[in-house]
Parts: sequence; C-alpha cells; structure tokens
Amino acid sequence: MYPATDQHICQVAFSALNAPVLRDWYINVFGLVKSGKIIFFPPATTRVQGIPGAWEKCSWAIDKQDYFQLEFFQFWRPRGQLKSRDWRPCDIGYNMLGIAVDDFDQVLRNVGAFSAIAPPKAAGKAGERRAWVTDPEGNWVEILERDPLGLIEGADTDFVRPEVPAVVRTMRVSVPNLEEARATYVDAMGLQIVEDFQLHSPPDEKYWGLPRAKANSLLVRGANFLLELVEYESPVPGAWPQAYSLADQGIMNIAMGYRSPGDYAQAYAKATGHGMRPNGKVINAGIFDVMYVNDKHGFSVEMLHASRSFWSITGFNPAEGYVVNEIEINAPAAKVWERLTDHAGVGNWTIFQGSILRAGEPDANGKGCIRELSAPGIRITEEVTEWEEGEHYAYQLRSGAPFRRHQGDIYVREDDGRTKVRWAIRFESWIPFSNRLTAWLLQLVFRQALRKLKTRMEAYQPGAQF
Repeated sequence: MYPATDQHICQVAFSALNAPVLRDWYINVFGLVKSGKIIFFPPATTRVQGIPGAWEKCSWAIDKQDYFQLEFFQFWRPRGQLKSRDWRPCDIGYNMLGIAVDDFDQVLRNVGAFSAIAPPKAAGKAGERRAWVTDPEGNWVEILERDPLGLIEGADTDFVRPEVPAVVRTMRVSVPNLEEARATYVDAMGLQIVEDFQLHSPPDEKYWGLPRAKANSLLVRGANFLLELVEYESPVPGAWPQAYSLADQGIMNIAMGYRSPGDYAQAYAKATGHGMRPNGKVINAGIFDVMYVNDKHGFSVEMLHASRSFWSITGFNPAEGYVVNEIEINAPAAKVWERLTDHAGVGNWTIFQGSILRAGEPDANGKGCIRELSAPGIRITEEVTEWEEGEHYAYQLRSGAPFRRHQGDIYVREDDGRTKVRWAIRFESWIPFSNRLTAWLLQLVFRQALRKLKTRMEAYQPGAQF
C-alpha cells in the first residue's frame, strides 16, 4: 500500500502551431470540455515563463477530474521552432500523454474521423487494450481502455464530471539521467515513487517507432497522475534543440496544482530549496499564485495555486453550456430508474409530453430509442445513445432546438437505501452569446423537474397511481 499524497498534477501544457485546432482535436476525439481562453502578454509572460516579450493566446479543455486541464498555447511572439522532422519519442523532453477513455472503440473511430490518418490498431486483451497515435502536431498520445490509477491503492480516482468520457492520467518523459530526474520530481516536487508497477515494458517501444530500444525507467505519481521517467541507452536520445524555448512546438510542461496559498508557499520553498530555479518572483494576483521552475537539465514545471472562486477565468470550469442538477430521493433505485426511463410518461414530472418514435433494443426505452418531447411552441427529438441498465443513460438532441450539439446524461445510484440522481447536460447554442442564459434557464427547468420527480416518488406507495 502506498502512503496517501496530496500532490496534485493539475495541467499538461502544449505549445502549438495552431492551438485552437489542436484543442478541438482533443475535444472531438476524446469528448473533453471547452473551458475558456485568454491572452497573456509581457511583463507577466517574461517573469513567469522566462520567455522575453512573449505574446500568446491560451485556451483550455477539461476532463472528468477536479482541478485539471489541458492547456494550449499559441505564441505570436516569439515564434517558436517547429518540431523537427527527425524528432523521436526518445528525444529529451515531455513526450507522450496518456488518456484513459470510457469507450475505447469509439475513440479509435473518432481518431479516424477527425484526423488525416486511419484509426490506430489496438494492442492487449479486452478491457486492457491500448493504442498509440500522434495528434495533429506530432505529439504522441496513448489511448488506454483501463485507467491505470485504478490499479494503484490510494490514488485519487474520484470524478466530478462522470459524463465526460475521458481522463488524462499519464505523461512519459525522456530524461538524460534517471537519478537526477528523481531528484527533480521526487525530492524537489514531492511526487512519490511507485513500486512494483509498470506502465510499459520493453516490447511496447515498437508501438512508437523504437522497436529495439533499451531504457531504464522510474514511475512516480501524484494523487491523480502518473509520470514515467525514462532514460534511454539506445537509441541515444537527442538533446533539446539549439536555442530551445518553451515556445517551441510540442508538449511544454506539466503543472503542480495547490489548493491553498499556504500549500503553495510550502511546496515552492521545498522546490527551490532542492535546486529548482524559478524564472522570476512568484506572481500573486489574487486569482492565482504562479511561477515556472526549472531543473538543471531544462525541464520546466509550473507551480500553480488557482483560487477556486476564479476557476471560470483560469480554465478549470466549463466554458461551454453545461448544466448539472443532483437530487436525493427516498425511494428504491430500481423504481427511480423505471420512472426516469419511461420516455412516454415523462409528462408526469417534466413540462414535456413524451412519445416514442422508434423503440430501442433490447429495451424499448434503451439504446437506439428515438423519443419526441413536446411543449407549447416546442417539439424536439432525441436519441438514446448509451444505456447501462439501472445506472446510466445518455441521449443526444437530433432536431428541434437551437443547438449545434446537445447531450444529456442521467445517472442513478443507490446509497444507504436512498437514490441519488445526477442529470448533466452539455450543449453549444448556435445563437451567439446565449450559452450562459440558456444554461441558467435549463438549470431552472430541470431542477424543478427533478424536485417534482422526488415529490412523486417519495409519495409512492405500492399499488398507487402517480
């Protein structure tokens, strides 16, 4: 059993030739959620990132977990170097991202649909399959059918957004010296060594183009993330490019996230006390405390305390339309599930009248079912796209509302004889600047619907009609 750790990796950052397109690829392929964008400029960029006079656009995407984001930078000035055609995943740097997914086969199909490449081939047995692909800017990504954190006792596998179908879990780093990398990430940054567990074995090297590679590795972790440090013996890894900068195309760094200013100050003192060199004095803007620190080999780690009150500014909250309602009902989960999935009877607890246009299979209300919902002036059709009997179903809008994209997820879970229901809706309106107003209205409508469902279910008696 590993000791508990409160060290939290809150970010993986990219420097991209076209950051909006790269972010959209991760959103479309893995189902991640848009979470805002901002422009950074001097003197803050010079002080924090150590890039003199940098102007850059930054955008984010979030996954299932709390306090984590993918960050996408596009530098206007200075222009970073493009990734070399000769670059290999053994070359020094942060080199491969690992993402665990709910629907492995769908993600492979998404790769083919949103990339200029065929879907990758999978390796491994069912339930533990993996596949490897490069994103549109040449960064390696490992697709994991099984979440590796679930195999490590004491790891944080709780999700705040279970309806998001992916979670970022790993980073593979090629380092010039394993012992010195251990000093960086364990002694200075506080990550823990993971014993008796491997992310990869030597035969895996062939999947990213290094079939006869020889390397030694060390696996370390925070509460929510695995960092695989690899020292290659052969092939001999390439060094950082001449005049390397964080603005150069590729995976830029990881960030350690802290929950309070006190935690940040303590960790910062430890890191700098163990030889990590900051680019400048910590910026404390009220919204966040932030500074990039660097080890002797040029590896950058961002240290960040982002105040939860401002997560919508710093990209840790959804920026697209996102509505969540949760309620607890004093009734058996099976009865609640039955009521929630009775599409034709939805008028008993919502403002809509329902009917089934096409039955699903094998359950008429299940996957493949197309339902019509109507209210004065409204007529929409939705299709049930996922179905886990008694626990979860998802649906997508097909017609009748001003959305480019709309998905709902309903979860049912019994806990100590009571039933917890979570209803989450993600959408993007085609009416400009209307997402927030629409989300506010939907929040009210569906909150009221769940309250009405609760009242009816808790008044239920066997044999009664409601």
